[in-house]
Amino acid sequence: MANDNKDGVQTAGDVKVEEAIIVKDNNEQLDIRQLIAEINIFEDMFKNGLYGNIMLIDAGNFASRFPIVGNEYIKLKIVTPGLPQIIYKTFKVYSITDRMVLKDTGTQSYLLHFCSIELFIDMLVPVYSHYKGPVSKIVQDIYKERLAVPRVGGNEEDFTPLIVVGEADNEISFTSPGWHATHCINWLASRSLPQGLKSPAYLFYETTQAFYFANIERIIEMAVNDKSIYYEYNYVPNNLSADQQGNYVKDVEKEYRKIEELEIVETFNAFKNTNNGYYANRLVTLDVISKKYEIIDYDHVASYGEYKHLEDISKSGALAPFNSTTLRGPSSLTQFYPKHAKLFNDAETNANDIIDKTLPRRISTLNELGNFKMVITVPGRTDAEVGSIVYITYPDAQPKDQSDKAKTGEDPLFSGFYLVTAIRHKITLIKHMMIMEVVKDSYRKEKT
Repeated sequence: MANDNKDGVQTAGDVKVEEAIIVKDNNEQLDIRQLIAEINIFEDMFKNGLYGNIMLIDAGNFASRFPIVGNEYIKLKIVTPGLPQIIYKTFKVYSITDRMVLKDTGTQSYLLHFCSIELFIDMLVPVYSHYKGPVSKIVQDIYKERLAVPRVGGNEEDFTPLIVVGEADNEISFTSPGWHATHCINWLASRSLPQGLKSPAYLFYETTQAFYFANIERIIEMAVNDKSIYYEYNYVPNNLSADQQGNYVKDVEKEYRKIEELEIVETFNAFKNTNNGYYANRLVTLDVISKKYEIIDYDHVASYGEYKHLEDISKSGALAPFNSTTLRGPSSLTQFYPKHAKLFNDAETNANDIIDKTLPRRISTLNELGNFKMVITVPGRTDAEVGSIVYITYPDAQPKDQSDKAKTGEDPLFSGFYLVTAIRHKITLIKHMMIMEVVKDSYRKEKT
């Protein structure tokens, strides 16, 4: 469970913006805290870094007196009172948009756009190198040699850490043909098998705390084994509780758990799932030297039970979002993969040799993350990260019973464990809200 020590918090979403400084390449600095209307920081499991923007209200014409031309950095330090995890990062400023002059006020507003420094560095240096060894070590080497940069104004050891969740079980030998570092790591993610698990669904992404090279099934397995999740959220209207005298009192903990808004973005779509190869898919490999080909058919409906799923965290276990009679055929999605029998054959588990265990399974398991999706708005915390697992209580929508009392149970389909795949941190000088994208890959079995 997340650290719930929130000493000093009066209301859920309380926040302190302790630093917001623009730094030029000549080390000239400008504190912009008093200009901030809103900060947005976006993290996403399907993106390799952080993006964001700041809306500034400028009454002193700082945009002209302190011109921004794309060589600047911005240092942000954002704190939830009482939590040890803070957002403290330096970003690369890359654009100003939406500049507007407010008539008769002498004030203008504009959006300052920024991204992770590592993303900008990545565009500058192509990689022409050969790598051989365990996948996880290659990823760490590429990150350290090609991406990691110290925080501006920090010391030389002040890097954003890279955390590996789920050591890969295979070795790879390959030469980068001028790919950028993130391209290399993403390619390795698509050719990796985890130790002791079936799903090859690795992703490389950044949160406000670290970079991750993570296997989705390993994240779920860790929660299943520990019976531990990041947080519990409730889609209920009341955030007050009564004291012993029957008076209503403010309950900050309940406020943090309350879902302010909820949107169901997507539920099952059999047409889409068939077309994108979720239920079943086919891989055709061709050896370009011997001209031999092989057809590998993968049936995810039959293989579903081989993987760890989110509802395995519950005592009742996971139920697939389909049944065994679901109409499917591997030819609904056919992919072709050229193989070269003598290319980089110094690693027994190289990409060519395990492609039948990676590509077909990866197609299905990653598509599974978009099968059921919701967006929730909740009070913000600086320890929240994508890749976390949350529990959501969604109320039972049955009619009132004969005694005219509303049902208070949980909806058996919408309630349950979800993986956080994206977060928009929406921050003002006094309030922090999070718009979270959450997905689930299973339903809870009915208790017997």
